Amino acid sequence: MGYRNYIAPITKVEYERIKNFTKEELYKEHNEDLQDGYVGVYNVADEAIYELGKYVEEFDKDLFKPVFLNKELQDSMIQEHDFYIVDKPFIKAVIERYNKYIKDYYNKMCLPFFPEKFESSEFLNTVKREIDEESEDLEFNYSFDFNKITQPEINALRNMIEHIRSMRTEWCRLTPYDLDNGEAVTTSWKYEYAQFEIVRIYKNFDWDNNYMIYYGY
Repeated sequence: MGYRNYIAPITKVEYERIKNFTKEELYKEHNEDLQDGYVGVYNVADEAIYELGKYVEEFDKDLFKPVFLNKELQDSMIQEHDFYIVDKPFIKAVIERYNKYIKDYYNKMCLPFFPEKFESSEFLNTVKREIDEESEDLEFNYSFDFNKITQPEINALRNMIEHIRSMRTEWCRLTPYDLDNGEAVTTSWKYEYAQFEIVRIYKNFDWDNNYMIYYGY
């Protein structure tokens, strides 16, 4: 999707009050004119507790339930947006998706150097090390036979350098954790960190008293 997607709570008491609204009733609720006014998907739920970002891949429709039971109103809300009730299985699907992204990302960098389980590539096997005599901490100097490096390994090496540079930026110029605002542990966009925020929501969301709305605009 080309818009940003969010999850937000709505109390079960409030949801029971509005779930059978017609379009006319929804617009009256928000003091909007039915002909010229506008009520967005973001107007219905409470403040968003997590943003999934932009261009989110589509999820299995079985994970979605309509917010409004009035089909005409629900259809108008999802005409150009996402707007659904979701439950724990949806959050679990987000966790599993992020998990796959992370695995694929690291496999892309590592597998060219470790093509077989527990075995290094021919290039890595050329490694030699010598004690750095000038080091105070008994560090080593390493050398490789770069005539043995393959094109996939060169590509992976470049990706590793970019990854390290990006992670350095995350820690040296930004802050991947949040000590001040709300309950969020992290607002980082990196899947490695965002994954833990989603797990926190999965475990701590008050499913007994709230519904969760997934919306995008």
